[in-house]
Amino acid sequence: MITIIAKFDVLPGHVDEFKKCAVDVVRDTRKEKGNIAYKIYQSRNDTSKFTFVEEWLNDTAIEQHNNAPHFKKFIDNITPITNGDVQIEQLTKVPTVFC
Repeated sequence: MITIIAKFDVLPGHVDEFKKCAVDVVRDTRKEKGNIAYKIYQSRNDTSKFTFVEEWLNDTAIEQHNNAPHFKKFIDNITPITNGDVQIEQLTKVPTVFC
């Protein structure tokens, strides 16, 4: 399983627009084969900051997601309303035997 953390900084005055786009992409992404979880969070300290927490079965599922029409539409819609510096980190879980 692969976890992705994606952080977005929304430009002033566009938070509601971003939320609408986010709700749409979350709804459609959760239906994708290989998606385990797909959630969005809004910062309590700065309401213009959003974080997606995604869990994927494998790299193939991530690639298919990145090429899905609803994801491409999401990116097209949010590009002009975000600062453009999306922070993306891919993670794998450390086996609990080491913890």
